[in-house]
Amino acid sequence: MRYLIFDAGALISLTMNGLLPILEKLKKQYDGEFIITPAVKREIIDRPLKIKKYSLEGVKMRDLLNRGILKLSSRIVPNSKLDQETKRLLRIANSAFRVEESREKINLIQEGEAACLAFANLCKCNNAIVIDERTTRMLTEAPDSLRRLFEKKLSKQIRLDERSLKEFKNFRFIRSAEVLFIAFKKGLFDLKADKTLLDALLYGVKFKGAAISSKEIEEMKKLI
Repeated sequence: MRYLIFDAGALISLTMNGLLPILEKLKKQYDGEFIITPAVKREIIDRPLKIKKYSLEGVKMRDLLNRGILKLSSRIVPNSKLDQETKRLLRIANSAFRVEESREKINLIQEGEAACLAFANLCKCNNAIVIDERTTRMLTEAPDSLRRLFEKKLSKQIRLDERSLKEFKNFRFIRSAEVLFIAFKKGLFDLKADKTLLDALLYGVKFKGAAISSKEIEEMKKLI
């Protein structure tokens, strides 16, 4: 079984651009499941439903869950195991980078992101994590670049624990932008499939929080 594991940020990027319906079209062509963890459910459904400003988004997300477009991770991995692994990865990730002088730990990831990583570890399946947040991806893909980024931001020397980083080497990530690119290539949008549409889609999620550069967007547009 294959799983796409959605972090809250990626789903929020899609809903803020009115693009949630594309998930249903993608799901029909995907040989696998779209998974959210309880931590992500709290962020995209439970909390928004309690806030008038965001309740419509919460209702839309809840509908995807009720209709099986999104499925809870507890159907595959028990919540008790997921919670334990989430806490373990949070502890490791948030102590992997320290300020050299003070030994102060730098908090890198939050519960929602850690829960996605935990499920990917535990499901023993072919999976990828759909996440727009840059820090979590860099922790796996470019930890030394992440260290330099923090050094520039904090104007301090940062030490990273190479042994801890081994825990994060095998995760695979895509962003909401790549999800939209796949949907575009499959012809799932009702609008005319040209570069103007692709440009609008990719910049739409960029300006709603997806960590994708203008250069990356232009490179993706060259692929069509």
